[in-house]
Amino acid sequence: MLYVDGAADATETVASTLEETADGLAVETAPSIAAAIARLSTATVDCVVSEYELVDGTGLELLNAVREEYPALPFVLFTGDGNEAIASEAISAGVTEYVRKDGGASQYVTLANRIEETVTASTARRFKRVTSHDPLAILERIDDAFLALDDDWRVVYVNERAKAVFGTSEEELLGNSLWETFDEATDTPFYDHYQEAKVSNEARTIEEYFQPWDRWYREHIYPSENGLSVLFHDITEQKRRERRYRAVFENTYQFTGLLEPDGTLVEANETALEFGGLERDDVVGKKIWETAWFQHSDDTRERARDAVERAANGEFVRHKLPVQGADREAIIDFSVRPLTDERGTVTLLIPEGRDITELTERERALQRQRDRLDEFAGVVSHDLRNPLNVATGRLELVREECDSEHLDGIETALDRIDRITEDVLWLAREGRDIGSRDAVLLRDAVDAAWELVADGADRAELRYGDDELASTTIEADDDRLQQLLENLLRNAIDHGGEDVTVTVGTTDRGFYLEDDGPGIPENRREDVFAGGYSTSDGGTGFGLRIVERIADAHGWDVRLGDGSGGARFDILCDVDSVHSVRN
Repeated sequence: MLYVDGAADATETVASTLEETADGLAVETAPSIAAAIARLSTATVDCVVSEYELVDGTGLELLNAVREEYPALPFVLFTGDGNEAIASEAISAGVTEYVRKDGGASQYVTLANRIEETVTASTARRFKRVTSHDPLAILERIDDAFLALDDDWRVVYVNERAKAVFGTSEEELLGNSLWETFDEATDTPFYDHYQEAKVSNEARTIEEYFQPWDRWYREHIYPSENGLSVLFHDITEQKRRERRYRAVFENTYQFTGLLEPDGTLVEANETALEFGGLERDDVVGKKIWETAWFQHSDDTRERARDAVERAANGEFVRHKLPVQGADREAIIDFSVRPLTDERGTVTLLIPEGRDITELTERERALQRQRDRLDEFAGVVSHDLRNPLNVATGRLELVREECDSEHLDGIETALDRIDRITEDVLWLAREGRDIGSRDAVLLRDAVDAAWELVADGADRAELRYGDDELASTTIEADDDRLQQLLENLLRNAIDHGGEDVTVTVGTTDRGFYLEDDGPGIPENRREDVFAGGYSTSDGGTGFGLRIVERIADAHGWDVRLGDGSGGARFDILCDVDSVHSVRN
């Protein structure tokens, strides 16, 4: 009940005494008419009890306001300020009961009895209104189809929905045997269920596929002394959605399940069950972090629980977790995705786990390899460069003291060691990644690279194989592309001789560099990209390896092509990365 009174002390007394006096009575309070109306709009109240004098009006004004919105709600006026005129006015306004305060304890017993009587009478009236409808009128309004059969299987009643499902008129159905009208149904599970329900005299609910109509139905079969009553509903679309869901749910290499928002496992797919060596009954109904999969460690359990609790608040959560299988451990990419209803309330959680054990091992192996390369690069940079610098400095001192034909050879060897060191360090440290890509004019990049590598090779010549080169851009890291071109052009000069001619042109998939030098022997073509391989006494053997590494970092492919006599290298780029800037 809702008790309305502006006097706080009196309100507390009335509320506590009534709750002690009447079993099952919960009392809420309001100090004013406005507060009472607001409370009625947000709470379920079975009865209103009000004092006459209120801070913003009278109990009769509250009664009038209540009657406008809740005409059948019981209303008791409980006051010591009233008189016969007020009582008469209250009864005329529609008050349910009028109880005078007399100051004694018995007044609360009287009030509690009046409240119980009025609420009981109101409930009885509501029940009578609900149950006074014509049963057949109700059957015509329900969404389910309804069918009544007598003891000889004759149709005695069908509602409008059932006639629509059967696709026949009432005249064709009423008075006729169901099995004669639909003889194709006698060879279906529906016939067996109807017969069994009649023999056992027990109600049953079934979901079956009716093959003649290619439809699924859910039916509630109720036997009686006079026959059967059947409520049935077409659930074909629901079954089709379930099959599609089951196909997605089961036909996946991922571990997948369904959770209640509190983490209770509702379903798990076969992939997850097989991994754990589990039956469905082993895990369904448990909190997911308590299942065998997540008993790898305390950390695994706590992080799984954390993911579920955060997802229950609407967050998509991912963790990398070690889990326990039947015969092995695994690292999984574990995620929990919330599903919400139209109000945004989380109603279901979908946990998924992708086995990333091999990927994790590969990442660890790659990291170990990178650590070793960093260590190697440190050795090369420090332990090799220091004595190299000492040797170079001592060579300069020797030249000041004497002149020998052997000194040039020593200088050449030291220079070669320095170039090899530079190339090895680049491969170890910088050859893994590229920077940001920009649209680079290919001919500008070729010209810049040629200017650097052709210095001192006055007889070498650069030619352009086509006019497209001048108007073609390539999406690339400008510095890395420059380095690739320098290595290819330097390779042509080193191996093609002083008067070598290098031609650069475009292809449908990228560009090429070709020289007119001696070319690459057939039996050495497979070795050209191997680190340390060189056919030149002065080469480092890493130039083409660097070219291949830069191409790989861009997602390109570099191949040894078929030249007209010399060596040709084709750089195959992604179709989108090479384009003309012409109109």
